[in-house]
Amino acid sequence: MVWWIYALITMLMFGTTNFLVKYAGHSGMDSVFTSIVLWLATGATGFVFLLIYHREFAENLKNTNPWLLLLPISAGVALAMGMYAIKIALTKGPAGPTVAITAANAFIVAFLAYVLLGEDLSPLKIIGMLVIFAGIILLTL
Repeated sequence: MVWWIYALITMLMFGTTNFLVKYAGHSGMDSVFTSIVLWLATGATGFVFLLIYHREFAENLKNTNPWLLLLPISAGVALAMGMYAIKIALTKGPAGPTVAITAANAFIVAFLAYVLLGEDLSPLKIIGMLVIFAGIILLTL
């Protein structure tokens, strides 16, 4: 499958996740409790994938520099903190602007990929990002 199909699947899954988190908060679920259940569900999903891909996991673990493991571990901690923060934001604020603001993380990814990984950030892509950013501002007004 091409990368953009995976990106669309991610958009669909993250959108569903954020709506369900909003609905849980709207229904009166405690933020910490909801976050813990979310993290447990994420961990259970990871465990299922580990069972399916245990050979590949073991091989990769054996061949990966231990220091590099800090990258996905740090990403997991950041994701958990972000999911907790969005849970609070969705519970206390409107769904659309909240998710639009959180979607601005694409700017951070693009900037860091440009600076640290040397990925292309053409003038057309910068203009596209500015248009998206303007849309986020309009959505939050």
